[in-house]
Amino acid sequence: MKDKSFRHRLLERGVSRLSLVTLLLVVLLLVSAGNAQDRSSPEKISIADAHFHLLDFLQNSAYLDPDSGEEMSPIVARSLPHFQSHHRLKLFLDKMDEANVSHAMVSGMPFVKKWSADVPVRSKYYLDSGSRVVRARDTDYVVALSFVAFQAAEPQRYKQEFPRLAPFICGFNETDLGAVDMIAKRITEFPGLWKGIGEVMSHHDDLSNLTTGERSRANHPALFRIFDFAGEFGLPVSIHHNIGPISSDGSPRDAEYLGEILDAFEEFPQTTFIYAHAGISRRVVVENLTGILDRYVLTPHQNHVLIDLSWVVFEEYLLDKDNNGDVKRDRVSGKPLIRQEWIELIEKFPGNFLLGSDLVGDFTGDQYKKEIRKFDPLLGQLKPEVAKQVASLNWLRIVPKEGLTLPERYRYPEFRYTQRSGPRKVPLRAIRSPDTPIHPWLPIRKDTRWDPGIVP
Repeated sequence: MKDKSFRHRLLERGVSRLSLVTLLLVVLLLVSAGNAQDRSSPEKISIADAHFHLLDFLQNSAYLDPDSGEEMSPIVARSLPHFQSHHRLKLFLDKMDEANVSHAMVSGMPFVKKWSADVPVRSKYYLDSGSRVVRARDTDYVVALSFVAFQAAEPQRYKQEFPRLAPFICGFNETDLGAVDMIAKRITEFPGLWKGIGEVMSHHDDLSNLTTGERSRANHPALFRIFDFAGEFGLPVSIHHNIGPISSDGSPRDAEYLGEILDAFEEFPQTTFIYAHAGISRRVVVENLTGILDRYVLTPHQNHVLIDLSWVVFEEYLLDKDNNGDVKRDRVSGKPLIRQEWIELIEKFPGNFLLGSDLVGDFTGDQYKKEIRKFDPLLGQLKPEVAKQVASLNWLRIVPKEGLTLPERYRYPEFRYTQRSGPRKVPLRAIRSPDTPIHPWLPIRKDTRWDPGIVP
């Protein structure tokens, strides 16, 4: 009787263990199936667009026709009455829904393409001709009035949709010490609207060459004043700053401009920066970009710097290509493959990457969806939890839920980060011109030993 009872107990334990093992296997299969589904269906992941321009280089925009509801591409020299300007945003929101975009940054365009007398046809893009570009100081008004008109015309929908959108201020001169005051004025004029600053234009390939006057740089004292202001009030700053100069023959160049933006990152650890396009523009060619971003940008500044992967950096650096320049594709799905070093970098810093469309003014048809969903192969090759962070969660973490309202009679300190503030208040490297000799008392950057192209 005892032996039978003993065997019975062994049998019960065996069944229990078998049941437990079976249950664990089922759970593992379900988890694996879920992960596989996430990886195979990245289009189901909502994206937050961290880089979008509502206006183009002529300050025009696509919109929904108020009468017919038809999509209208930007039309030169034609605008909507201010009380109908929200039809720009209504079309954009429709396009966001079509592309499964949950949130988006909305900025104007800080430049206008001039039509010079020696150019027979009006240029619509900054590269269309050799005509100069001039600063568009009213671009933020155009964006702001679109939101004001939306709130007035459809208050209920505006209340529902506004949390999805993040208006950014960009219409200022990056070399003007008084630019921070203009930003403060715009925030005062439209309280509760603005949620960030940018796209700030620093070194920007041919766009910089087409501007007149002093050239912008990330460690300019005018931008230091803006970065200081942004950090004080929790506004993220999106900045375009090429990591190096243009390569005319396609050969790699040194990261000559990296030191300038590192100055800004180091000086303002309390400010959240969005490094647009990972420092890349057209014809900017550097070797080991992932290694540079890892060692000099993300490792020391992981807590307050994020990388925006919009525009040409995706096609030129992230996509894996063969020796002929053709994109490699998965043998089964046919989807483009991402270079392994980028997968490793993003998964090493999952909280430091953002996605963006960087469309400029025209978002009619399916072009918006094509541009923002080009990241699906990347999302499909990342770990599911990392893919969701990069797609939207990082953006939601850094962008204020409410627009900024400044304290009454606020004024930025007049002499902060100017020559009158004294050497303790402003680094010498910020107030010197790039052409000024380096003085013996200026501390040498430790990372200059790595690359002679990095200026102190």
